[in-house]
Amino acid sequence: MGLSGAAWATLIVPTLLGILVMVLYGFWDKITGKEYYVDDEILAYDEELLKELEGGKR
Repeated sequence: MGLSGAAWATLIVPTLLGILVMVLYGFWDKITGKEYYVDDEILAYDEELLKELEGGKR
């Protein structure tokens, strides 16, 4: 007794979507071109870090 097509779709589609979300999350800073940081209170784009990086390149 094998799985029906709908059963396979129910297993495969969420798995593929989950993998896609993980890949996007992992490369989001490269995709957007923004640096971000995580501290105890927030997850945000660090404007000061970007200014320091831009200033150091010049």
